[in-house]
Amino acid sequence: MPDERSHELAQRPRKAEEAASYMERLETLASEAPTLREQVSLLQRIEERDNHRKEAIENARLALDLAAESQRQLPDLVANAANLVNQLARTLREVDTFRREATAALSVVDRMDYEDELDRAMEEHEEEDQDAPIQRDAQSIRMLVASRHGSTRVRRMIDELSPGFEVFAGCNLNADPMRGELTTLIMAKLAAEAEASRPQPTRRPAPPPPQMTEPAVPVIQESGDTSGD
Repeated sequence: MPDERSHELAQRPRKAEEAASYMERLETLASEAPTLREQVSLLQRIEERDNHRKEAIENARLALDLAAESQRQLPDLVANAANLVNQLARTLREVDTFRREATAALSVVDRMDYEDELDRAMEEHEEEDQDAPIQRDAQSIRMLVASRHGSTRVRRMIDELSPGFEVFAGCNLNADPMRGELTTLIMAKLAAEAEASRPQPTRRPAPPPPQMTEPAVPVIQESGDTSGD
């Protein structure tokens, strides 16, 4: 029994030293805890950024693939759209051409009607009683007859032959803003083409500015004494 007690007493210093060493290691680890926590936090942030980066790259790759797929449809769409726009412009030109032809034809009709009415008016003028209180001269008759003819009557005849005509009737341009923008753009292009095809009037050169001449200086003659000495 005394041997066991002696042995236990002999072990206690060693255990104490081990405990002291363990405490020293714990204190060292405790002092390193803030640095270790910062390193762990840094590693977590780096990992999160890597994850975000990989996710963003994957999203970008997917979006670029979709953009490339959509772009491959553009050549056919552009070609089809150009064909449709050209067809629309061609049809608008045809409408304008046919309406002009109708205007020219009805202008001939109006001219024939004018000449017939003028001939009848002149015959009536010749048959008028010379003693009538109101006498009309030939020029007044021509002006009166002409006032009932011309572009206004031609437009009225066109409206009678084609009532309610509208270029974009049934197109419902207000249904989609693109419709109105497209038709406005094409109409402006056609108007510019028509303006460019018109013969430009020749401009006379401006007269040269008048030549400036120095004003004449009057000659003043000295008055002499004409009386004899």
